[in-house]
Amino acid sequence: MDFVKSLRTPTIYDAIKDARPLTDIARYQLPCSTRRHFERLESFPAGLLAIGDALCRFNPVFGQGMSVAAQEAVLLDRLLAEDIPIERLAPDFFAGIQSTIETPWGVAVTDFVYPATRGIRPPDLAQRLQYGMALTKLAAQDPEVHLLTAEVSQLLKPQAALREPMLAARVVPLM
Repeated sequence: MDFVKSLRTPTIYDAIKDARPLTDIARYQLPCSTRRHFERLESFPAGLLAIGDALCRFNPVFGQGMSVAAQEAVLLDRLLAEDIPIERLAPDFFAGIQSTIETPWGVAVTDFVYPATRGIRPPDLAQRLQYGMALTKLAAQDPEVHLLTAEVSQLLKPQAALREPMLAARVVPLM
């Protein structure tokens, strides 16, 4: 409870301060977020396709893996309806899904805030984390910004929406 009380906003603390746990806290162990770049391959076996976690696996705490897999299925359905040759299916699918993966993968790099997280840290990680913290502060005060962050996290809008110049001009001074 001390930790929850220390969060930037009292929302969660206020919601649980009188609650009593039903069980002990259970931790999950995600070995790692993984992104495989099949779109970079010169060739891919015709009739074979990687989809869902085989293509990109996210930290489940963000709740985006199933949403991305559903969006992948929608793209696959569209490509199949276009009746493209089977040799083109995988390359077209892998190329087409990249914009869908960008937003949740951009969120996944926030796992690097934990020193034990392994992998290649983006060169602008410190800036990303500072921007994210400032954006969170602003969202706690501004319902429209809060809605926008929810829409991005639920994959309804692209991550680029959080860097629009008018919004960035409000976020940067909070960094």
